[in-house]
Amino acid sequence: MRAMLLYEADCWPIIVHRFNIFLPLFLSPLAWGEIHLSPRETYTQEQAHEYCRTLGSSWRQMSIQELFDLPSNAPFAEGSSYWSSNRGPSDSTEIGTGSEGDGGIIAMVGYSYYPKERNITLSPPTKRIAAACINTSEKKQPRSYHVTSNGTEDRASGILWHSLDATDKRAKYTFEQAKDQCENLALNGRTWRLPSLEELYGIVDYSYFRPSVDMKYFGAMMHRYYWSSESLNATEGYVVGFKLGSVATVNKTESAYARCVSDLN
Repeated sequence: MRAMLLYEADCWPIIVHRFNIFLPLFLSPLAWGEIHLSPRETYTQEQAHEYCRTLGSSWRQMSIQELFDLPSNAPFAEGSSYWSSNRGPSDSTEIGTGSEGDGGIIAMVGYSYYPKERNITLSPPTKRIAAACINTSEKKQPRSYHVTSNGTEDRASGILWHSLDATDKRAKYTFEQAKDQCENLALNGRTWRLPSLEELYGIVDYSYFRPSVDMKYFGAMMHRYYWSSESLNATEGYVVGFKLGSVATVNKTESAYARCVSDLN
């Protein structure tokens, strides 16, 4: 096996903490690790897994949450997509009831990440793209939810999600309409807004599918796209799909659902 080289195109030194990647100049007692990105898009999902294993016993394939949380200056190859370790659904999946009528079995899919647009895509595991590897153990994202009469508190993020039954959960909006809907929401005397992309994707839980959230805290959300407050450009906005936990960009004139948040502090 060739020697590992510590330069940007090969292995990238990082500090890992709760799925967030901090550059080494942030000195702290956090665990050190490295990321390795394959230079070519030639791997199925299983081959990407094996590719990471060949780097050494401490290496593994990155999860989709870890890939999504990498900073914008990570050394991704231009135009490449990367396999994660995530697949779904499996026999242990809990199927929800927030659908628009599409029950039943879903074929196995793999989760890939397209960093140029921060998209999380569901693809056949036989698709050939790049591998993303890390040499630290996986850190599970902390979740601290509490249901109150005002909605669901996300104490880790410091936000309150409005109760699903407080508005028409089946109503759809354009991007601007969704922003207006939240900003003009008269609920519990609070100020509301659309969630950021990180806040919205942060409630995705891959232990569940259709919807891909814990319904004990977030209810039977619709399976399709929900607007975030963030834009890719002047005409496209970011959405999160709660059927299987995807992230995409769509034209701002398209219709999608909205779930509003209010800052706790």
